[in-house]
Amino acid sequence: MRTVNVGETERVVSVIAGGALALWGLARRSPLGIALAAAGAALAYRGATGWCPVYAQLSARERDEIDIVTRASEDSFPASDPPSWAPVTTVSQ
Repeated sequence: MRTVNVGETERVVSVIAGGALALWGLARRSPLGIALAAAGAALAYRGATGWCPVYAQLSARERDEIDIVTRASEDSFPASDPPSWAPVTTVSQ
C-alpha cells in the first residue's frame, strides 16, 4: 500500500504547476509540447495522490545505509527496562 510521502503545500503546488505545464505543453502541439504535457501530468498526479516514487527510493536508500547496530538500537527503542546503575561507594581506612 502506498502512503502519502509529499507534504500538503508541496502537493498543492504540484497540482497547480503540473496542470499549467500540461496545458501549456498541449497548446504547443509539437513533440516537445507532448513531452511537457506528460511531465505536467506526472507532476499533477504526484500532487493529487501525494505519492512520489523518487522520495520513496531516497528514504529506502537512507534506511539501507544505517549500520546493523544502529538499526537494532532504533528497533528496540524504547527499551522495556532501562539499564541499572548503582553508585559504588568504598570505605576508606
